[in-house]
Parts: sequence; structure tokens; C-alpha cells
Amino acid sequence: MARESRISVLIVEAEVAVHHSVEPILSDRRGQWNVTFAKSAAAAIDLIASKSFDVVISDLHLSGKRNGVELLMETRARLPHSARILFSSYSDQRSALQHAGLVHQFLPKPCPPEWIQSSIERIAMIHSLLPDPAVRRAISSLERVVSLPSLYLQLLRQIQSVETAIDDIAETVSQDVGMTAQVLKLVNSAFFGLPQPTSDMAQAVSFLGIDTLKYLVLALGVFAQFEDRELGGLTLEALWSHSVRTAHAAKFIAKQQGAKREVVEDAMAAGLLHDLGKLVLASHFPDKCEQAKANAIEHEAEWLVEERALFGFDHADVAGYLLGLWGLPLGVLQAVAFHHLPGNSGTDDFTALTAVHAANVIVQSRGRANGGIPPPQADGAYLSKIGLVSALELWTEALELAPSV
Repeated sequence: MARESRISVLIVEAEVAVHHSVEPILSDRRGQWNVTFAKSAAAAIDLIASKSFDVVISDLHLSGKRNGVELLMETRARLPHSARILFSSYSDQRSALQHAGLVHQFLPKPCPPEWIQSSIERIAMIHSLLPDPAVRRAISSLERVVSLPSLYLQLLRQIQSVETAIDDIAETVSQDVGMTAQVLKLVNSAFFGLPQPTSDMAQAVSFLGIDTLKYLVLALGVFAQFEDRELGGLTLEALWSHSVRTAHAAKFIAKQQGAKREVVEDAMAAGLLHDLGKLVLASHFPDKCEQAKANAIEHEAEWLVEERALFGFDHADVAGYLLGLWGLPLGVLQAVAFHHLPGNSGTDDFTALTAVHAANVIVQSRGRANGGIPPPQADGAYLSKIGLVSALELWTEALELAPSV
């Protein structure tokens, strides 16, 4: 694993007690992180006017005339590359979620200090895993960067509460008619292998599990944001279909390897989100993406190769960066960021990355949704290093017998 790069963090919180509770947690990272505290929006704005911060974490309610949302708006204007995180209480949820496009991550208040540390670690990690500043500059310059779906954020809030029941979560999803239809459609497909069809969301949640539902809602919500955009050389339906098949195959492979539940869930989530970067690039640079597709066909090269030639980075870099900003688990982030080049991850064991890399190769090698572009090749050196070079053929044969892949 690459060493985390040194990053600069600004925490804006009026309560002295919060400062005292957080400082011990962050003290052991002083060599890697520069952490600055401010007690008001005005003080924080003075700081960001003269200094660059990689992460700005603010309470929604601050002393003075400006609140946390206004501070993060100022942060976006002055430091567009910075990760923007907001503390808000459960009672402020509706107000806070209105700013889902502005805020990269929401943290509950009161917030365990360990959660703050974990959020900063995610941002530090994308600086080391994806160090190319061109990626961060490109995403920061986009006018309409894809944001975390509000429904996903509501689910996270409910999951964080130990008092939330399955029926409550089902009710939350049911508030969005379109999302309900999509979830039930997928749940009733061969992808999940439900014993019998259901139209009851609570039953679907019970069968899927909360973590699976959380990522399913995230993926559906993300894809929905591209429905009205021009996607150079891509179709949303084909990309979603490929993502579902890859997720199914990745989950299948992880289970075949006897992986822990967390790895299986990460593999499925990463499979659903692994081509998010294609959507971001295609919606903002349709002409370049059309050219990348044409070049890939003409040169008989992988799409990734031609993306790098045109942009200087690729869709996996973009997706990994976004997922890191959103605070998704490291296993998901790695699996997405390195799904074409797993050898660059520095990992030596079977992880969700292994499953997603193999699943993507297997699914695309079947000739579906390639559009005449050569399918990606397996990273033989990586598979050999982790002792699974011969497993790819076994997974391929097993998946031939699996439904809906």
C-alpha cells in the first residue's frame, strides 16, 4: 500500500469540547496531517483566503452571521479541490440534505471522534492511491459533478441509528416511486435469486440486507443523474446492464473464494460502481469520449488506453477519486480505482478488487456491450502474485452455469 500523502485539514466547530475530544484521536497523525481548528465561519474564511486545505469539516451551526453551508460554499469557490464535510444533527437532516450537491460527506452530530478520523483517512488515501493532480483538477472544474443521492444519505442516517427498524428503511425507499420500482425489479431478477417474487419493500430489504440495499440505492441514484445527459459513445442502459452483470459476477467470485461477508458486499458494490468514471467523462467530454471509442476500435486497443492518451488519466481514476470524496469503504474504493490495473494497488491477498477485476474481464470477454472494442485483459502478474493465476479459468467456467451473467 502506498504511503499516505501529507494533507491539510481545517475543522470548524464552535464547541471547545469537540476540539478537546478530537485532538487526541488526531494526535498520532500529526506527521501526516496538518490539522487546524477554527471556531467560526469568519475565522475559517480568513484561513482559506490565505492557505489551501485538502479537507474542510464544518458544523452546520456556527457562531456569527454565516453557517456551515455558507462556509462550504465559500470553500468550493476558493478551494474547489477540497473535500467538503458537514456535521449536522438528525433534526437538521432535511435542511442538510438539500445541499447534497455541495457536501461530499455528512457526519452526524454528536459524532464519534473515530468517525472524523476515518473520514480524513479516506481523503488521505485518495491522495496516495490517486496522486495525479490532473484528476483532481479535472473533476473540480466540472460544472455538474455527480453527487451522492439524497435517498442514499437518508439511508445512511437511518443505518447510523441503532433504533431504526427494517420497516423504517423500507418506508424511506418507498418514498421514491422510481427507486422502489428499480429496486424491486432488480431484487426479483436472477441477479439476487429471490426464492419467490415479491412486491413488498420490507421483504426485499429483509432478503437483501441493509448494506446491499444501501449500495443498490447508491448505484441506482448515481446512474439516474445521467438520464438527461448526452453520453458520447455510451448508452446508459448498456452501461447499467454491464455494471449489474459485473456486480453479480464479482459477488459470485468472492463467495466462491470463501471471502468474508464484508468483502462479498464490497465486491458487489464496486461492481455496480466500477464504470462510474465513464459516465462522468462521457457526460462532460462527449466529443473526447467518442474519439476514445473510435481510436480503441481503430487501434484495436482497450478503452482505458485511449482514455489515458486523450485525458492523461482514465475512468477508473475519476471514479476512485469520487468514491474517496464520498467516504465509501476503502475496499470499494480500491476495487473501483484499480479494477483494470490491480497490480498497482500493492495488495497481496484476495480482496474485492480481485473479484471485480476478474468479473469485468470475464463479462466483457463474452463480447457483450463492447461495441467492437477489445475486451480488457487479465493482469496475469497480479493474479500470479496472489496465487490465483489458474483461478480465472475456474471462475469463468463456474459463471457459465450461473444465471444472469
